[in-house]
Amino acid sequence: MSHSPENVARYVCSDCQLIHAGVPRRTATGKRSFDPPETCGGCGGDDLIPIQNWVHHHSAE
Repeated sequence: MSHSPENVARYVCSDCQLIHAGVPRRTATGKRSFDPPETCGGCGGDDLIPIQNWVHHHSAE
């Protein structure tokens, strides 16, 4: 049986639009999930939006 690659969750910083990979963790069932980083590695912002929701995100400007 071949291994199918996992899709890593991606998050967009609402301040600088830098994209980050999610932080992997194991669930209680042994599967992997991805959490957003605590802060943006570029600007230090803490508002990270899942990439699939980015098109619907409205900034507070």
